[in-house]
Amino acid sequence: MTKTLKTFNTADKVLLKGPLKHYIDINTDYGQSQDKTFFQNENETLLDYVSSVNIPCCVHDGNPLEVKQLIANAKAHHCVVGAHIAYPDPVNYGYTVMDISNEELAAWIQVQIGAFTSLLKTEELELAHVRPHGALYGLFLTDYEKAKQVAQTLFDMNPWLFLIAPAGPILQRISEEVGIKAAPEIYLGKRYNAEGLLLEEQFHENLNTQGLLDQAKQLLKEKTLTSVDGKPVHYDHIKTWHISPRLDEASSVAKKLYELVGQPVSLPGISVGESGWL
Repeated sequence: MTKTLKTFNTADKVLLKGPLKHYIDINTDYGQSQDKTFFQNENETLLDYVSSVNIPCCVHDGNPLEVKQLIANAKAHHCVVGAHIAYPDPVNYGYTVMDISNEELAAWIQVQIGAFTSLLKTEELELAHVRPHGALYGLFLTDYEKAKQVAQTLFDMNPWLFLIAPAGPILQRISEEVGIKAAPEIYLGKRYNAEGLLLEEQFHENLNTQGLLDQAKQLLKEKTLTSVDGKPVHYDHIKTWHISPRLDEASSVAKKLYELVGQPVSLPGISVGESGWL
């Protein structure tokens, strides 16, 4: 029996045809001004092959009218929408760590989630997940205390939100201590060290297309990635893969990932599928 899964007032990418072999979300960033140079005419096509998108919240990037249109476009492509939160640093597009207190960081997160949630409601949508951007994303690799503040703020606002962040011990510990619904992410096309952490010093370098696809195949088959020193690193409980819109032929790569997974499913959909409801 085929059941239509509807989550957060928007339909998932496809119908869920019973239990799946793989429950994997494929997410991408959508609408950042720096990405538009890379998107060119592919911005809408890419949305055909991902299950979730992360849209800026008008602080590090984006303006309200543009964000409303991005939300409408994502809904039209049946993508689940998440908030792409960041430091309030539009000059550096959120890529620089700011020396601000935990209280100020929490307040800026509250502003972003509050405003973005209101914009979502114009399309009768609910916020599904949050993915930190740039320097805020990097906190989950290097700064437990600040990363925990991000997670605690989000959990206090909405305990049902999924937090997409780099797979690793910081996210695991925060998930256990805060109780937030963590979605460990693999950033496809990036290099990882022997401890299984995203290699920050090579973050702006991408593997070629075949290297990225080989990573995805290895994750599906063996639940491992090969580190920069050639050793296999095991990953359990990976919920989502990130594909950058800045990749060469990003939509073509996303299509191959879509076909490889068989059926990418958003994070709310994964929860339903893995619960045995289907």
